[in-house]
Amino acid sequence: MLTSLLVKSRPSLLVGRSLSVLFTNCNRINRGVSNRAYHDSDRDQKNFGRYQKNDSNRRPGNSRFNSRPRASSRDDDEVNFDKSTFSKLIHVPKEENSKEVTLDTLLEEGVLDKELHKAIARMEFPCLTPVQQKTIKPILSSEDQDVIARAKTGTGKTFAFLIPIFQHLINTKLDSQYMVKAVIVAPTRDLALQIEAEVKKIHDMNYGLKKYACVSLVGGTDFRAAMEKMNKLRPNIVIATPGRLIDVLERYSNKFFRFVDYKVLDEADRLLEIGFRDDLETISGILNEKNSKSTDNIKTLLFSATLDDKVQKLANNIMNKKECLFLDTVDKNEPEAHERIDQSVVVSEKFANSIFAAVEHIKKQITERDSNYKAIIFAPTVKFTSFLCNILQNEFKKNLPILEFHGKITQNKRTSLVKRFKREESGILVCTDVGARGMDFPNVHEVLQIGVPSELANYIHRIGRTARSGKEGSSVLFICKEEMPFVKELKDAKNITIAKQETYEPSEEIKTEVLEAMGQDTDDLSDIIISLISSYRSCIKEYRFSERRILPEIASSYGVLLNDPQLKIPVSRRFLDKLGLSRSPIGREMFEIRDYSGNRDRSENFHDEDGDADSGSSFRSGNSYGNRNRRRDYDNDQFGRGNNNRRSFSRNNDNSNYSNRNNNRY
Repeated sequence: MLTSLLVKSRPSLLVGRSLSVLFTNCNRINRGVSNRAYHDSDRDQKNFGRYQKNDSNRRPGNSRFNSRPRASSRDDDEVNFDKSTFSKLIHVPKEENSKEVTLDTLLEEGVLDKELHKAIARMEFPCLTPVQQKTIKPILSSEDQDVIARAKTGTGKTFAFLIPIFQHLINTKLDSQYMVKAVIVAPTRDLALQIEAEVKKIHDMNYGLKKYACVSLVGGTDFRAAMEKMNKLRPNIVIATPGRLIDVLERYSNKFFRFVDYKVLDEADRLLEIGFRDDLETISGILNEKNSKSTDNIKTLLFSATLDDKVQKLANNIMNKKECLFLDTVDKNEPEAHERIDQSVVVSEKFANSIFAAVEHIKKQITERDSNYKAIIFAPTVKFTSFLCNILQNEFKKNLPILEFHGKITQNKRTSLVKRFKREESGILVCTDVGARGMDFPNVHEVLQIGVPSELANYIHRIGRTARSGKEGSSVLFICKEEMPFVKELKDAKNITIAKQETYEPSEEIKTEVLEAMGQDTDDLSDIIISLISSYRSCIKEYRFSERRILPEIASSYGVLLNDPQLKIPVSRRFLDKLGLSRSPIGREMFEIRDYSGNRDRSENFHDEDGDADSGSSFRSGNSYGNRNRRRDYDNDQFGRGNNNRRSFSRNNDNSNYSNRNNNRY
């Protein structure tokens, strides 16, 4: 979300507003100057984007929920609020022996309508999850409080906000029947579509609730068709990704969004990681301004696995009510990883050996489970995901389906893949971190990981794809010895200790079997390995890797996978210079430098392919590891954290391909 785009011929939203209107609302709305600058001659966008509640008792720059600086990353689970503003936030900590809340008790107390109770009861959940027990009643009990809920992944957050939304629609069924009353914002297309699927489950369990229609607005889909659907269904619930939602609001806010009562941010920390802060504030501002009741009518529900400074500052800027209820279902003394997941790590001498180890492990599981085996295997980059999927298909396609899932796949195909893997009793989903968070696949036995994730938190979200809905599961991390600092960092930063550790050395038999299943030519393999080098170079600083050891180790996989450990990736001097390694002994250790005079430079071939500059943009920045976020494509929604020229990516936040970004990881 960090490239510029000239936005032309869009209707004005703010130009022409009279000074009297501005002064009338000045006690409620403070328009900050947004970083989302438009170069649009038709309107002045400098005052568009940030709407903040004005509090005269607040010190300048003091955020209502700002946290005090923390001493170390080990304290990320502990939420600290500024004492001077703590009175505005009601903190409800996790209770160890709290009374159980059930659907029946909510019905008896008049919190839930019998029609909604019937629909949820028919789903035959054994009980409400802790986050649902703690949030449903408080959300519905008071319209004068916003809500922040913190809960771990895989704990039923979706129904924690869908149940109150449906109950509100039932309570207000005679008011503005054909208008949007609830807007749910999700960080990715896949999560938005998954939430829509959960809404349809409620519809299917009680046809009487189908009148509360739902429409998803996400990128990668036809805008005109979406608007035709909005006009036809006149939904009460809209589920959207930020960029597409802003497009719709700018054109049709008066038509559909003047009666919104609920605004939900799902996976708020993820939204901020991607870089949607300004977009979220813009969305909140438009919805508040267009609301027919008042600018502070909309109740905000913010769900997040973490509540760091960035999330708290966002909450300050978009919350409308005078009070905010903070519902904490996370015990600060618990590790973040799900306690029912049996975690282990397999350590090899060589990075390439992790592939052999994973294949051998899968073979064993298929044999032991008689092919009744369902797993997700995560890989670091798109190219490596396709490479790994090809090997597994050649090895196991007769035993169970092998599905490939990443950001280079079209949205329609991704949606189809998600539905299929949910439906399958067995199978393996090979994916990048695009499937690491928010995706709910039932009955996944294991999560396997070859190599380290794109960032530390994604380890937790990856393994959270198993052991869902009260079930048990296991996780296996396959790494080489040079990646062991990641395990230490996981313990130090996230308080997660992987107790089960074993070493692995492949047999000649498994090596021969996997090498025969590869079916890759040398050019393809060199591009795959370079994509891995790019990926690992971007996280050296975060994981405290040794550059002199980890990068040559990744590069050595080229020779190992061609069954000749002495082979090196052939590159030109020009390409090596682009990597910033032309004068480095590491470059000579990793690559074989060839003279491509008379031929097209290898780097040109590489950078032109499919818009997938897997290494060029990454390495071009030399040793600037700290700026790692600029070197990744995060598929649906970019993980850019800067604020300059954000508009272009807010417009295209859900597209799979970004020619100006590195489609390396997702």
